[in-house]
Amino acid sequence: MKKVLGVIPARLRSTRLLEKLLLPIDGKPLLYYTWRQARQASQLDRILIATDSREIYRAVKAFGAEPVMTSSACLTGSDRVAEAARAFNGFIPDIVVNIQGDEPLMPPRAIDACVASLLANPDVSMATVASPLSFEESRKDSIVKVVCDTRGRALYFSRSRIPHPRVPYSAYLRHIGLYAFRLPFLFDYIRLPQTSLEIAESLEQLRVLEHGHAIQVAAGDFPNIGVDTLSDFRRVKKMIMIGNRA
Repeated sequence: MKKVLGVIPARLRSTRLLEKLLLPIDGKPLLYYTWRQARQASQLDRILIATDSREIYRAVKAFGAEPVMTSSACLTGSDRVAEAARAFNGFIPDIVVNIQGDEPLMPPRAIDACVASLLANPDVSMATVASPLSFEESRKDSIVKVVCDTRGRALYFSRSRIPHPRVPYSAYLRHIGLYAFRLPFLFDYIRLPQTSLEIAESLEQLRVLEHGHAIQVAAGDFPNIGVDTLSDFRRVKKMIMIGNRA
């Protein structure tokens, strides 16, 4: 039986919305709800919250999750996930899942689908998830798109419309920032040099493709809202509070 470790990288100093992971929703920080969703995923054997912030560490302890302190030198969420996985001594994970801390509505079944996709493709070292997108979403540069081959493997990710304006938007998908790595590849990945497309698009996953590795994409209807702006937060807060009272 494969062992799966979930890691939520949690950085305090966000660029667009200051300290967003600690913003309160119904008496709990936003980060709590990301963890609550992840706990419902059947494929995760353990969940860590990796941070370099003492404030986040204390908040995580207060709501009953398992925090781990990581270095402030980590440049990316993947670096933080890898450091936490290397320090973890509960078991040796076969798969490590990087769960974005600012996605408190991440469907647990998206996490399960991501892990299942990696398990079903032993020749692939990394998997992610994607959903159909609307015409309006296809035109927004804030939304990352992915186009796949016939085996469901990523051909390219972009913030722009891909692969061509005349291609119907139904031909590509909305990418969701959730990643499952086989443990050895996670450690290899963070050592790979940055690539030109990764830098141009500001998308880490392009480093994987540019270095010749495959990314399996689990496609499904996974409604999700990441919190990048104050309006995102207000929308998510309203949805969570309605759900809490249902």
